[in-house]
Amino acid sequence: MSSASAIAHNVKALRGSSGMSQTRLAALTGLSQTWISRLEAGDENPTLETLERLANAFGVTPVDLLKVDAA
Repeated sequence: MSSASAIAHNVKALRGSSGMSQTRLAALTGLSQTWISRLEAGDENPTLETLERLANAFGVTPVDLLKVDAA
């Protein structure tokens, strides 16, 4: 699994397990809901800054978002 695929999977899984909508995640991170959707579909690659924003929203580390079995 590529890093981009792992991030996409983990963001979607963490968001789902926390009951968070894409709209709420977007609000917490300052990203658009459309971008979040594209990330979860594997169509976007986050920068390191964006990876940190996403990790902070879930209360995990950026490294956790790269793990194949994070969620």
